[in-house]
Amino acid sequence: MEASEVVSVVTEVIGWIALGIGLGCLLLALLIRLADGRWLRTEAVVLDQEHGSTVRWFAEGAFHQRRLSEEERAHVENPEEEPAYYRKREPDRLQLHEPPAGRRIIRWLGIVLLVIAAIAGIVNLVLMLVA
Repeated sequence: MEASEVVSVVTEVIGWIALGIGLGCLLLALLIRLADGRWLRTEAVVLDQEHGSTVRWFAEGAFHQRRLSEEERAHVENPEEEPAYYRKREPDRLQLHEPPAGRRIIRWLGIVLLVIAAIAGIVNLVLMLVA
């Protein structure tokens, strides 16, 4: 077996594995997005009052507000301009911390694996044309 044949077999195996796992990662990221929705960044203002703290934010053309728990209030660093995230489908839902990065990591992993599969396919095509 020649070296070009060995490289061709290895790149084909790597390409198929990367393609399968990459498509699986992208499908998983899509399912997570469909289930959780899209979270958009906004600026929120925290108002401290006698009966507790309230957070207000502007989303989807309207102002919204809700009460903060004591635990949430403890994590607020700048009450005048607190970065927050609201759900696009439900602008009344707000969280003061960034959504988990798991979906982005899975999506980027899928993209990288698809690029690897494409490179393996191109290398395999070049080896086939050269040999």
